[in-house]
Amino acid sequence: MPQLDYNDQNAIPAVKGGLADSAFHDIVGGNAAVDINFGYGLAVTAVEGVVALPAAAGFIFAGVAVQSLKDIPRSTGVALYEADEEFPILRKGRIWVYSEQAVNPTLAVFLRHTVNATLVPGDFRVDIDTANAQDISAFAKWRSTTTAAGLAILEVNAP
Repeated sequence: MPQLDYNDQNAIPAVKGGLADSAFHDIVGGNAAVDINFGYGLAVTAVEGVVALPAAAGFIFAGVAVQSLKDIPRSTGVALYEADEEFPILRKGRIWVYSEQAVNPTLAVFLRHTVNATLVPGDFRVDIDTANAQDISAFAKWRSTTTAAGLAILEVNAP
């Protein structure tokens, strides 16, 4: 008898901004104020429905940019959401993000808002990095363990 249906969610790849599992996710649309890479943490702006990368302490966490099937421009070689483009934002659920440090579920979650050498706003870490990142542990928890910087699963519960 031929197979009529199958579950293609069993092997979800680990990619920055990719959903980490097939459980419930709350994904909303948002408009990019600036160019935003997949898997970056986002901040609310003064304009309803528009989000940006965090730029200073005191931002309101908006969620994480979800990876999508998007063409890679030849000019940059990087697939991202361009300014004024509508894109998906994970507000609740698990997603793969880049952590600048080793993580485990007992550690706090911080979102970078200020450049520090090669470290850029929108990426995640486990400490404040001399006031260059903001604690968002009330809205996010690590759900994987790593031994160094790299991809990690973050569970998001944005306000």
